[in-house]
Amino acid sequence: MSIRSKLTLISLSAFIVIYSIVGGMLSRSNNPLVRAIADPGPYPQLRIFEEVVSHIVKDYVEKPDLEKVRVGALRGLTDSLDPYSAYLLPPQVKEYKAGKEKGDVTGLVVGQYSGFAYIIAVVPGSPAEKAGIRVGDVIEYIDGHATNDLDLYDVRSLLTGDPGTSVELTLINRKSDKIKLVRGTVTPMPAEMRMLESQIGYVKVPILNKGQAASVESVIKDVIRKGAKSVVLDLRGSAGGDVAEGIKVADMFLKSGQIAKSIGRKDKILATFEAKADDDVTDLPVAVIIDRTTAGAAEVIAAAILENKRGEVIGERTLFGMASEQELFPLDDGSALLLTTSRYAAPSGKIFVTDGVMPSVEVKRTDLAEVGTPDDEQENPGEQAPAQPGGAPPNLPNLIAPKPSDDIMLKKAIEVLGAGARTKRRAA
Repeated sequence: MSIRSKLTLISLSAFIVIYSIVGGMLSRSNNPLVRAIADPGPYPQLRIFEEVVSHIVKDYVEKPDLEKVRVGALRGLTDSLDPYSAYLLPPQVKEYKAGKEKGDVTGLVVGQYSGFAYIIAVVPGSPAEKAGIRVGDVIEYIDGHATNDLDLYDVRSLLTGDPGTSVELTLINRKSDKIKLVRGTVTPMPAEMRMLESQIGYVKVPILNKGQAASVESVIKDVIRKGAKSVVLDLRGSAGGDVAEGIKVADMFLKSGQIAKSIGRKDKILATFEAKADDDVTDLPVAVIIDRTTAGAAEVIAAAILENKRGEVIGERTLFGMASEQELFPLDDGSALLLTTSRYAAPSGKIFVTDGVMPSVEVKRTDLAEVGTPDDEQENPGEQAPAQPGGAPPNLPNLIAPKPSDDIMLKKAIEVLGAGARTKRRAA
């Protein structure tokens, strides 16, 4: 293929992607060139792109690999959107359609922070926990691939594989250089419960994958049978999961009101999710605990309880919003764009991916302060920040779970419920 032909291919590919960003989602039933003529908006961006490619072809010191240039440009475009959009090469498209990327063989929930792969949650008893990987670990390399050069889809793809195979991780914040993680079966953890002081029922919510809402309902009914007068709902470490499961759990505490909404382009509301009185499980006072490891389905629960004034939310602002939907847009060469087409939001309209959930009672974790939590954290965890000397990522808090005796968030939740009970008795 000639240089001119390659440039044409690059320009056309970039045009399609840029147009999808600034001009609207491309419809497979329409001709994109006809639509481009009707809307000249992307042309300034396209001219800049063509100018850059021209300089690479004419002025770069070596003969450039234009296929790499094209792939890099397309990946750069999707990287600028959100952590969950990606440009997929043909083999990745086949994997995506086969559903391989959805099989959990590590027990890790991974997000992005300052451009690096960041461990948000670890499933108890999973291969990841057995390998010694902890919440708050930062992955620098996966089998030799630098995570700050990869998008989140690539990171998850590299972690996925057949049970029994292994993957080598290099963690930035560990003294040991490398960890061998042997992939294997991950057994979902059920919800847990115990009784605390003052007849408070404690419910630990796991990662809310499909079917887990039933486990949460079971333990809520269990603490009620044991005489609970109020409930602590602990959502720390509940990351990712199925938003529908989060809606079900929120509905257990609400007789009425809006739980969440799905928002598309131009802030169009695609769907709203309302509480159903028949699904109400308890009207006991409730306090919810969240932190930076609360993400996705669990954020739906916290926001619904808070904004419907059903209870207080104690802890820290969530950082890794995962409640969004992606759609695959195939391209002519067998590659595809995986683009976020809708995002979930709280009843107020605050989008979890960008806004997170703010607690009504803020409590900072003492374990973060001990390792030097940055004074000025990034507003958007998906953004790339300048690296520190030595290659270490900046502003990466260590989120090792505190000992029970140091659990100041749980102590505050108990205090809040106790204060609420005293106020209710005085009012009576």
